[in-house]
This record gives sequence, structure tokens and C-alpha cells, in this order.
Amino acid sequence: MITNKEHSNLLKNYKTSLIINELYNKPKFIKVMFGNKGVNFEYKIDKVNIADTWNPNTYDPEQMGGFNFSTEDKILSWLVRGDTIYDVIIPEDAEVIDCPSESAPHGVFRSNKIVLINPRPVTDELAMKFYLKSNLPEKSYYKSLAGVAIRGYRNTSLKIIEDKINKENIDLVLSEIDDFVKHFQSSGTAENGNEVYNEVMDILYNIKNNN
Repeated sequence: MITNKEHSNLLKNYKTSLIINELYNKPKFIKVMFGNKGVNFEYKIDKVNIADTWNPNTYDPEQMGGFNFSTEDKILSWLVRGDTIYDVIIPEDAEVIDCPSESAPHGVFRSNKIVLINPRPVTDELAMKFYLKSNLPEKSYYKSLAGVAIRGYRNTSLKIIEDKINKENIDLVLSEIDDFVKHFQSSGTAENGNEVYNEVMDILYNIKNNN
């Protein structure tokens, strides 16, 4: 268990890192999940979480183990995976791996130890904030659109459509969304029957069919 002194030092280091990140325009680490539960793991808040499995010599998630997290400018891709956002502190003795990702370059990290603080619910307003800060490959916005629509973030969804979707790319957009939704339906982690998702799909098909 982390001591009060260790906790104080972690928070001090975290605040220092925020200042450094702001000075150098670097995004901070964050994590999204449902409540405080990941896959087969219940996280402790404000305490060091230590992974049962850790192999930094592979990028295969199951073999690698550890805890995944992202950054403010990439988290849009993962908002479908939770309803709560946490700031992530990396203990000084932890190992951190920047995992290769075509959909979110330098936005998929794993570590053997993390501390989660400052839990807050993901709202449409917060999702919009992450979208406006985002720096993703263009195609990643199409699947991100599906994710935020599935979670019911209407204003964020409409803003992505306004900024990113047009007659020229609509077929690719619909293909990417179809691929995204099939994956999450098969994994049982998302549904596509909500009003926002249906509204978004109506808008997209109107773009496709409007001559």
C-alpha cells in the first residue's frame, strides 16, 4: 500500500509534470473505463496499481499485460470504452512502453504500474474538449465518430460530421463505421441502438444520397 508520503510525492511529481507538459505543449496521460473496473481488474484510486502480468518484450496485449492508457490528444479513439476518465500518474520505478498504433500514433501506452486520480464522468462537453484537442490520422476520426455516437455524445458527433465528413469521403466513412460497430457488437462492449447513433447514421446516409 502506498504511504501518505509516497502519495504526496506522486502528486507533487504529477503537478510538476503537468507544468512541464504545458510548457512544451505535451498532452498528459489519461485513462477511460467503466467505473473503476478494467478487464479482469478492479483499479484502486489514488494508490499504486501493480500489474499481475508484465512482459515489455512483446506488443501482444495478452502476453504483454500491464495497464493501457492514452493521452488527451488521442483519447477520442477510446471514449467508447468507458464512462469515467482518470488522470494517470506513472510511478518513478515503473516501465512505460509506447505501443505502435496506426489509428492513434503515440497514443497507446502500457505500464506495469500506474496511479489513477481525479475521476470524472465523461460527458458530451468533455468529449468535445478531447475532440478539439485531438491529433489523429484522418481515418481514425470516422471510427471515433461511431464511438462517441454510441456513447450518446450528440454535439461532439455533429461537430465531427461538420468538420470531417463530406460527399467525397462518405463511402469510406460508412465503411469504417461499419467495421467499427461490427467489432464492438461481436465483443459485446457496445450497442448501436441509441438515438444519437441512429441520428448520426441518418445524417451520413443523407450526405451519401444527396446529389
